[in-house]
Amino acid sequence: MKECLRSDRVLFDPTLSASDLPLRRTFFPLGFPLDLETNSLHVIQAAEEGWDHFAKAYDCAPARLSVGVTNSDSMPTEPRSSFRSREHLMSVIADPENFLVCDFISAFAFGWVTRAVAADHPFLRYRFLTAAAHMLIQQSALAPVHGALVSRHGMGILLCGESFAGKSTLAYACARAGWVYVSDDASHLLRERNDRYAIGDPYAIRFREDARDLFPELSDLMPVVRPNGKIAIEIPTRELAVATANGCSVEHVIFLNRKQGRATELCRFPKDDAFAALSSYASFGTQHVRTAQEHCYRRLLTADIWELTYGHFSDAVERLDRLVSAGG
Repeated sequence: MKECLRSDRVLFDPTLSASDLPLRRTFFPLGFPLDLETNSLHVIQAAEEGWDHFAKAYDCAPARLSVGVTNSDSMPTEPRSSFRSREHLMSVIADPENFLVCDFISAFAFGWVTRAVAADHPFLRYRFLTAAAHMLIQQSALAPVHGALVSRHGMGILLCGESFAGKSTLAYACARAGWVYVSDDASHLLRERNDRYAIGDPYAIRFREDARDLFPELSDLMPVVRPNGKIAIEIPTRELAVATANGCSVEHVIFLNRKQGRATELCRFPKDDAFAALSSYASFGTQHVRTAQEHCYRRLLTADIWELTYGHFSDAVERLDRLVSAGG
């Protein structure tokens, strides 16, 4: 008994709750403040690579993200993490050694990864840092949309559709034709506004392999296996001759229907179907947050809603130019 009461004994910390995370930086993903703490320079460097382009754009309390790094050299074997949520909590689990837990009410997330994961900066960003930051920010201020965003003469065009619909390809085709590029795949409506203003990440664009055959300037780029297991080309937009912006007001929502050999056709798209597609991304969080996000999607329906059937991107760009110039 006396041995158990010794004051100099070392307490066992099986949950790592007392581990020191001495490195701290504030970043602004999508323009929102986020305080990051960690015990690894790799985590800081990976965050810098993804978020240093963003300046502070919104004056609000920062979200907080704590990422500890262990000495393990293991890597997750599954190409995708497991996401599970209930009310204000979310878990993101790649494996028992690499995971995140988010609390949306307190705007706080913590997790642990191995040093092998931390050293792989694209993997760390995609599977953990960006996932946590975007979920925390979305739950506090945004309504996410699975769509690319470009603008012409100040008029925003949101390009929606399933995988292989050509969102990124068409967004880049518009940008190289003189449009302004905002986002290639993920856009976000600002919940605090009463209009249809949306933001994105204009600093990078991701293509599928066939983009090298479509655009000569991409022909020498080598595709890589992205952290989600898909083969793609990722390039900073600063290396491309395109204009960019962090956001714009959405005037037209275009649902893409890409069919080889089909003539280009633009027709009205049912608003009920559009709302169902848009609101499917408000699938977690408290009922209060999901209701606020659904209000954003209903505001978006006050824009013109279209379906664009096309076979070749150049014809699609020409039809979108006519839409912006003539209003239909």
